[in-house]
Amino acid sequence: MSLLQTGGLIVFLLTSSGVIAENPSDTLYLDLNKAIGIAGDQNPTLRVARLEVESREAGIQEVRGSYLPSLNVSGGYNRNIMRPIIFLPDDSPFGGDGYLEVGSDNSFMATLSAQMPLYNPALNRSLDAARADRDLAGEQMRASRIELEYNVHLAFFDALLARESRDVMRKSLRNATENLERTRRMYEQGTVAEYDLIRAEVQTENMRPGVLQSENAYEQAVDYLKALIGVDKSQPLSVRGNLTDMAENQVADFRIADASRSLDRNTDLVQMDLQLNLLNHQKETARASGLPSLGLAGNYQYQTESNHFRFDDFRWVETFSAGVSLTIPLFNGFAVRQQTRQLEIAADQVKLQRDYLEDNLDIQLEGVLKSMMVALEKTANARSNVRMAERGYEIAKTRYESGQGTLMELNDSEVALTQARFNLLQAKHEILQAKAEYDRFIGDNNNL
Repeated sequence: MSLLQTGGLIVFLLTSSGVIAENPSDTLYLDLNKAIGIAGDQNPTLRVARLEVESREAGIQEVRGSYLPSLNVSGGYNRNIMRPIIFLPDDSPFGGDGYLEVGSDNSFMATLSAQMPLYNPALNRSLDAARADRDLAGEQMRASRIELEYNVHLAFFDALLARESRDVMRKSLRNATENLERTRRMYEQGTVAEYDLIRAEVQTENMRPGVLQSENAYEQAVDYLKALIGVDKSQPLSVRGNLTDMAENQVADFRIADASRSLDRNTDLVQMDLQLNLLNHQKETARASGLPSLGLAGNYQYQTESNHFRFDDFRWVETFSAGVSLTIPLFNGFAVRQQTRQLEIAADQVKLQRDYLEDNLDIQLEGVLKSMMVALEKTANARSNVRMAERGYEIAKTRYESGQGTLMELNDSEVALTQARFNLLQAKHEILQAKAEYDRFIGDNNNL
């Protein structure tokens, strides 16, 4: 593999976005914790989730308000174009027409009515369902936080990988440039052929596109990180830290054999449990709608009637009544039964989906831990390979300078060293990715 091809590996490994600052004093220096904190404040998805929790909390207050008395004031005017009548018996002393007109031409009325539930099973169950709905919204917000933190981790690790890969390519270019200068001096001294000088020049120029690609990959990684955490694209940003320290910190107190396999806090499973709880409360609410309910009602009226509009001469009359009402549903076309059945079917569907998801998550979690184990082994091997490649490059350089080695040997050792460094970076990156995914699975990476 040529150095140009090696540099192209970086572009394949990274997909992100960023801009390098021209004025260092304006640069935002960002470590992982700061990136997560900014994302928690700026990310629109998390904001929407918070508003959803507030909305569900308002729904609980709405149901609670139904326990309080409801007061209504109404007023009305009625013009009796033809007055109301009452029918009389034939021997009535009030006339022989068989009916009697009552009332006046004008009627005015003001009414204050009040109602309050005393016993309402459906209302009680509705409050339980509203609380369950609020709990589900809270878990969905936690899921948004976990997913956001996971994505920030990956984007930050990608930025570190891109930056350190860029540094590797720059080192390789410096080595190639040094080899070119060394070969030029040896050519001027007549110790190497012109072919070696031409080959060294071509090798150096072949390195430059790889360096440009690695620099562009880093800029893209930073740009994507900006977009994810909500930082303006024009803000210069520089990521702090390195893959080596972060990988060591992530696995310092982590033992794969002793790692928790519990999915009790896995947000997907918790959400399904809360969905089941909500469906059960909704089912109880539907059943309770077919039970008797008891309510208190009061009615106060202020009214008058007159054949004229001289308000000062009106004679107002007050009436007041209060009582208790009992409502017993008898038949509603089996609506309650069918609604309850629909909710039972929905609950059975969620149970089946949960069992299927739990089985798959167990398999995926084991896969993540195995990936981490492989990445740890790859890191140990890659670290050893880098040391050997560095030693091989120094030997090849010494042999070439003394005339015992060839330029091809030197170039091959340089390619091997560059590839070993890339392999080590990639292995560390895989460790960080696997640990972030593990934290997301078990639901413990919620630090926002």
